[in-house]
Amino acid sequence: STLQFLSLASTCCGNVQVIMMICALLLRDTVLSHLNLNSTGLSDDGVTLISESLAHNTNLTSLCMSGNGLEDGSAHEIAVTLADKNSIQHIDLSNNNLTSTECTCSYNPARYRDR
Repeated sequence: STLQFLSLASTCCGNVQVIMMICALLLRDTVLSHLNLNSTGLSDDGVTLISESLAHNTNLTSLCMSGNGLEDGSAHEIAVTLADKNSIQHIDLSNNNLTSTECTCSYNPARYRDR
């Protein structure tokens, strides 16, 4: 596959079938480098599935999940999953329901290693 940028921003992709399609794409470890899931109705459960897929992906450099109403647990799960991913350069979790100072600070992979 040669798909490098996938934007589903402002679509209703919070359903299980679409989440599974995104996970399958991430698991294939394609050349996909940018994934935009801003304002898609993504749930915390959806983030769990996507995080599990991201653990096996080495090409993604940008992940955007702004405006989904995600909670602190989702942000933490993403940070832990991506802590050892040298490919990730940009994560956008703005405009979610993040309240923990740890989750709202700049992403620092070293903070989440060995957790």
